[in-house]
Amino acid sequence: MRTFSHVIADRQGLHARSCVTLAREASKWVCSVRVLLADQVADGKSMASLLALHGVYGDELQVECDGLDEVEAASTIHALMRMSL
Repeated sequence: MRTFSHVIADRQGLHARSCVTLAREASKWVCSVRVLLADQVADGKSMASLLALHGVYGDELQVECDGLDEVEAASTIHALMRMSL
């Protein structure tokens, strides 16, 4: 399992556009992608699940990638989040 953390830097927090972008990228990978915020867990491949986290500016997200392509997925998703969240 590969994990990384990301602090939301976008003043709008986790909004629909960022959640769609993240879910689309996560869906390209075979491994499971989970996004954790405090005691909540979201399926990284589901826009609705990500939106339900209600992440706001400054919140720290933990991302877990687990499966065959976890290394590549974690690296790519982390880069995407640094650019768009």
